[in-house]
Amino acid sequence: MNPERTSWPAILMAVGAGVAAAFQVGKAPIALPFIRAEMGLDLSQAAWILSIFAVMGAGVGAGMGTMVTRLGSRRLLPVGLFILALGSLAGGVLPGFPGLLAARVVEGIGYMLVVIAAPALITLLSTPAQRQMAFGLWGAFMPFGMAVSMTAAPALPLLGWRGLWLGMAGLLVAYGLLVHYRMPRPPRPPRPLESHVLRDVADTLKAPGPLLLAATFIPYSATYAALTGFLPTLLIERMGVTPGTAGLMAAGVAGVNIIGNVATGPALRLGLPRRKVMAAAFAVMMVGCLGIFPSETPPSLAYGLCLLVSACAGLLPGCILGSASIYAPRLTLVPVTLGLFMQGSNWGQLLGPVVVGAAVSAHGWPAASLVLGTATLGGVILALALRRAGKEP
Repeated sequence: MNPERTSWPAILMAVGAGVAAAFQVGKAPIALPFIRAEMGLDLSQAAWILSIFAVMGAGVGAGMGTMVTRLGSRRLLPVGLFILALGSLAGGVLPGFPGLLAARVVEGIGYMLVVIAAPALITLLSTPAQRQMAFGLWGAFMPFGMAVSMTAAPALPLLGWRGLWLGMAGLLVAYGLLVHYRMPRPPRPPRPLESHVLRDVADTLKAPGPLLLAATFIPYSATYAALTGFLPTLLIERMGVTPGTAGLMAAGVAGVNIIGNVATGPALRLGLPRRKVMAAAFAVMMVGCLGIFPSETPPSLAYGLCLLVSACAGLLPGCILGSASIYAPRLTLVPVTLGLFMQGSNWGQLLGPVVVGAAVSAHGWPAASLVLGTATLGGVILALALRRAGKEP
């Protein structure tokens, strides 16, 4: 069921929910030096603060998609924001490293509900002709949210990382109430009487494309999460900048990802095959990652390569998420397909920082080039394999 016209105010509100959720991803990298100092953590331990956020999504993303299908994206979007607020509040008040990790898991549950429910709403509130444009906006939620939250870095010496967590909790509650009371109710697609959770997941997995696209999300999110997550630490260690300056520079890297997000729609409207756009983006990411971390790379060049990698990487979320309505077996399974996509994304967010953190702790920063170069090469291969799905030329 498609609407007669696109409801852009409602779509912007849904994108705003994603931005508020992305704040919870972006707050961790800038707070990492302060958390490590307070708790005495090495880099491999601190990596779990970035990664454990994605544990639930990596395990049950598709299952959460079926829950959104049954209970409704409009109903679950504010619930996800409230769960995020609860996790952020708990992280700000619970003592010790285990308490912080447990709170991040709660945040991850709320995050998954938001990033499945919001694009499902966008699908229901947009016309087919304008859906790719709407998903181009949605694809920018992560870099925009991360960039904005990272600009809080200069205030952290005064505010403290726990103050940042508590402030985010208040913001999430406020936005959750806004969505609950102001988000219009979209037309809900009819659900077949024989629909069943396991059958929905099985039908989605058997369809050509969704599983491959979910796998393609893994190297993207692994690279993006590791690069943006450790960038403030890299800048402090390699360039000797202050934590506040490092946070602002990392915000710039996260922000330029929006360039690729916005360019996705025009690139696909020109008739460029989705798989070739994705493969080209991964190829640039691979070359950039191989040059960022070696010790002989000048710091200014390394930072420039970070900007290039992030900008080109932005083409990938829009290409993948915007294909949900194309590759879903039927419209009612778009949330399940999105859940599967986000499951792949969360596997990348889980593995990227942990593997890179362990490699850097053992062998130094140059080891990150090998890890991320291999991941992005895998992305090129997976993107080109999309031709076998046969949905697009």
